[in-house]
Amino acid sequence: MINPIKRTSDSPHEHNRIVEGAVIEGSIQSPVDIRIDGILKGSLRTQGKVVVGPTGSIEGDVVAAEASIAGKLKGSLEVKGLTVLAQTAQIQAELFTGQISIEAGAQFSGNCNMGPREPISKPINPQSASAPAAQASAPAVAAS
Repeated sequence: MINPIKRTSDSPHEHNRIVEGAVIEGSIQSPVDIRIDGILKGSLRTQGKVVVGPTGSIEGDVVAAEASIAGKLKGSLEVKGLTVLAQTAQIQAELFTGQISIEAGAQFSGNCNMGPREPISKPINPQSASAPAAQASAPAVAAS
């Protein structure tokens, strides 16, 4: 009798791969590393590392623990740890990263922010918002 091979997602050697020539439209979520050598049009979230090979392309939003980009990325990239842009990288993105390494020859267009992404809208201070309105609505007192 042959024993089946047990696989667990906790293995550090497991990863996903989108091969060259493959085109995926939609969202991908993965608990492990993922390598993109094909084309992804959509969002990608991984708890591991995302690698975009020289033939790989992502058009969308990416969230990962680490990133190594040698291909194309257009959208946003949020990386908790290290982001590496190889010399063949072509990036048009809003980048949020803990650390960054950019090789000579890499093309980067966009914004780079070190540290975690902040919320898009900040709460309004109720005192500062109501103060000008209160002054403008105060009735004028005429002298007699």
